[in-house]
Amino acid sequence: MSLPTSLQDAINAQIRNELQAHYNYLGMSVHFGNTAYNGFSKWFRLQAAEEYAHAMKLLDYLNARDATITLQPLEAPPANFGEFPIEVFQASLTQEQGVTRQINDLYALAQQERDFTTLHFLSWFLQEQVEEEATVSEMIDRLKLVGKDPAGLLQVDAEAGSRAAALTLPSTTPGTDAT
Repeated sequence: MSLPTSLQDAINAQIRNELQAHYNYLGMSVHFGNTAYNGFSKWFRLQAAEEYAHAMKLLDYLNARDATITLQPLEAPPANFGEFPIEVFQASLTQEQGVTRQINDLYALAQQERDFTTLHFLSWFLQEQVEEEATVSEMIDRLKLVGKDPAGLLQVDAEAGSRAAALTLPSTTPGTDAT
Protein backbone atom coordinates (compact mmCIF):
# COMPACT_ATOMS: atom_id res chain seq x y z
CA MET A 1 0.00 0.00 0.00
CA SER A 2 1.56 3.26 -1.09
CA LEU A 3 1.57 6.40 0.99
CA PRO A 4 -0.40 9.33 -0.50
CA THR A 5 1.86 12.11 -1.79
CA SER A 6 0.27 14.63 0.58
CA LEU A 7 1.28 12.48 3.56
CA GLN A 8 4.77 11.86 2.17
CA ASP A 9 5.27 15.62 1.90
CA ALA A 10 3.82 16.27 5.35
CA ILE A 11 5.91 13.56 7.03
CA ASN A 12 9.02 14.87 5.27
CA ALA A 13 8.17 18.31 6.67
CA GLN A 14 7.74 16.78 10.12
CA ILE A 15 11.15 15.12 9.88
CA ARG A 16 12.53 18.61 9.32
CA ASN A 17 10.50 19.96 12.25
CA GLU A 18 11.82 17.25 14.57
CA LEU A 19 15.40 17.83 13.41
CA GLN A 20 14.92 21.57 13.93
CA ALA A 21 13.69 20.88 17.47
CA HIS A 22 16.77 18.66 17.95
CA TYR A 23 19.02 21.48 16.76
CA ASN A 24 17.27 24.05 18.97
CA TYR A 25 17.61 21.80 22.03
CA LEU A 26 21.25 21.23 21.20
CA GLY A 27 21.65 25.03 21.15
CA MET A 28 19.98 25.24 24.56
CA SER A 29 22.35 22.59 25.87
CA VAL A 30 25.33 24.55 24.56
CA HIS A 31 23.87 27.72 26.12
CA PHE A 32 23.83 26.07 29.55
CA GLY A 33 27.18 24.39 28.93
CA ASN A 34 28.69 27.88 29.01
CA THR A 35 27.24 28.51 32.49
CA ALA A 36 27.37 26.88 35.91
CA TYR A 37 24.17 24.98 35.06
CA ASN A 38 25.64 21.67 33.90
CA GLY A 39 22.47 19.79 34.86
CA PHE A 40 20.32 21.91 32.56
CA SER A 41 22.90 21.39 29.82
CA LYS A 42 22.57 17.61 30.23
CA TRP A 43 18.75 17.83 30.38
CA PHE A 44 18.60 19.67 27.06
CA ARG A 45 21.18 17.36 25.48
CA LEU A 46 18.92 14.41 26.32
CA GLN A 47 15.94 16.34 24.98
CA ALA A 48 17.86 16.93 21.73
CA ALA A 49 18.52 13.19 21.47
CA GLU A 50 14.79 12.46 21.89
CA GLU A 51 13.88 14.85 19.06
CA TYR A 52 16.51 13.24 16.82
CA ALA A 53 15.02 9.82 17.62
CA HIS A 54 11.56 11.14 16.67
CA ALA A 55 12.91 12.28 13.31
CA MET A 56 14.49 8.87 12.71
CA LYS A 57 11.22 7.12 13.61
CA LEU A 58 9.44 9.20 10.95
CA LEU A 59 12.22 8.55 8.44
CA ASP A 60 12.05 4.80 9.12
CA TYR A 61 8.29 4.92 8.60
CA LEU A 62 8.70 6.55 5.19
CA ASN A 63 11.27 3.88 4.31
CA ALA A 64 8.93 1.11 5.42
CA ARG A 65 6.16 2.59 3.26
CA ASP A 66 8.55 2.86 0.28
CA ALA A 67 7.97 6.61 0.20
CA THR A 68 10.22 9.36 -1.09
CA ILE A 69 12.41 10.97 1.58
CA THR A 70 13.36 14.59 1.00
CA LEU A 71 15.65 16.12 3.60
CA GLN A 72 15.12 19.84 4.11
CA PRO A 73 17.45 22.58 5.42
CA LEU A 74 17.52 23.62 9.07
CA GLU A 75 17.89 27.05 10.62
CA ALA A 76 20.57 27.84 13.17
CA PRO A 77 19.23 27.86 16.72
CA PRO A 78 18.88 31.26 18.38
CA ALA A 79 22.13 32.74 19.65
CA ASN A 80 20.57 33.76 22.97
CA PHE A 81 17.90 31.92 24.91
CA GLY A 82 17.56 34.32 27.81
CA GLU A 83 19.32 35.34 30.97
CA PHE A 84 17.45 33.05 33.35
CA PRO A 85 16.87 29.27 33.14
CA ILE A 86 13.09 29.70 33.26
CA GLU A 87 13.23 31.70 30.00
CA VAL A 88 14.94 28.81 28.23
CA PHE A 89 12.41 26.30 29.54
CA GLN A 90 9.55 28.60 28.49
CA ALA A 91 11.04 28.69 24.97
CA SER A 92 11.18 24.89 25.13
CA LEU A 93 7.49 24.70 26.09
CA THR A 94 6.57 27.01 23.22
CA GLN A 95 8.51 24.75 20.87
CA GLU A 96 6.79 21.61 22.20
CA GLN A 97 3.37 23.23 21.83
CA GLY A 98 4.26 24.00 18.21
CA VAL A 99 5.30 20.39 17.61
CA THR A 100 2.01 19.24 19.15
CA ARG A 101 0.11 21.40 16.65
CA GLN A 102 2.22 19.96 13.82
CA ILE A 103 1.52 16.37 14.88
CA ASN A 104 -2.19 17.15 15.25
CA ASP A 105 -2.22 18.60 11.72
CA LEU A 106 -0.42 15.52 10.40
CA TYR A 107 -2.95 13.28 12.13
CA ALA A 108 -5.84 15.29 10.64
CA LEU A 109 -4.31 14.92 7.18
CA ALA A 110 -4.00 11.15 7.64
CA GLN A 111 -7.68 11.09 8.66
CA GLN A 112 -8.60 13.10 5.57
CA GLU A 113 -6.60 10.70 3.38
CA ARG A 114 -8.19 7.73 5.18
CA ASP A 115 -4.71 6.29 5.73
CA PHE A 116 -5.41 4.20 8.81
CA THR A 117 -1.91 2.75 8.94
CA THR A 118 -0.47 6.24 9.31
CA LEU A 119 -3.13 7.14 11.88
CA HIS A 120 -2.06 4.16 13.95
CA PHE A 121 1.60 5.10 13.56
CA LEU A 122 0.98 8.72 14.58
CA SER A 123 -0.92 7.80 17.73
CA TRP A 124 2.44 7.18 19.44
CA PHE A 125 3.49 10.75 18.62
CA LEU A 126 0.24 12.16 20.02
CA GLN A 127 0.89 10.50 23.38
CA GLU A 128 4.57 11.45 23.29
CA GLN A 129 3.65 15.12 22.92
CA VAL A 130 1.47 14.96 26.03
CA GLU A 131 4.51 13.67 27.92
CA GLU A 132 6.87 16.21 26.32
CA GLU A 133 4.73 19.18 27.30
CA ALA A 134 4.17 17.80 30.81
CA THR A 135 7.90 17.28 31.37
CA VAL A 136 8.79 20.82 30.36
CA SER A 137 5.85 22.29 32.30
CA GLU A 138 7.03 20.47 35.42
CA MET A 139 10.47 22.05 35.07
CA ILE A 140 8.89 25.49 34.63
CA ASP A 141 6.78 24.95 37.75
CA ARG A 142 9.88 24.00 39.75
CA LEU A 143 11.77 27.03 38.44
CA LYS A 144 8.86 29.30 39.37
CA LEU A 145 9.01 27.95 42.92
CA VAL A 146 12.68 28.84 43.36
CA GLY A 147 12.55 32.14 41.46
CA LYS A 148 16.00 33.68 41.22
CA ASP A 149 17.34 32.08 44.41
CA PRO A 150 20.85 30.80 43.51
CA ALA A 151 20.72 27.86 45.91
CA GLY A 152 17.29 26.82 44.63
CA LEU A 153 18.39 27.14 41.01
CA LEU A 154 21.43 24.96 41.66
CA GLN A 155 19.20 22.36 43.35
CA VAL A 156 16.81 22.25 40.36
CA ASP A 157 19.85 22.14 38.06
CA ALA A 158 21.22 19.13 39.95
CA GLU A 159 17.86 17.37 39.71
CA ALA A 160 17.70 18.13 35.97
CA GLY A 161 21.17 16.64 35.59
CA SER A 162 20.01 13.37 37.13
CA ARG A 163 17.54 12.83 34.30
CA ALA A 164 18.13 9.49 32.64
CA ALA A 165 17.84 8.80 28.95
CA ALA A 166 14.80 6.56 28.88
CA LEU A 167 13.50 6.90 25.34
CA THR A 168 12.76 3.61 23.65
CA LEU A 169 10.86 3.86 20.41
CA PRO A 170 8.80 0.97 19.17
CA SER A 171 10.15 -0.58 15.99
CA THR A 172 8.63 0.71 12.76
CA THR A 173 9.72 -2.17 10.60
CA PRO A 174 10.01 -5.87 11.41
CA GLY A 175 13.45 -6.85 12.70
CA THR A 176 14.60 -3.31 13.52
CA ASP A 177 14.97 -1.55 16.83
CA ALA A 178 14.38 2.19 16.44
CA THR A 179 15.80 3.69 19.62
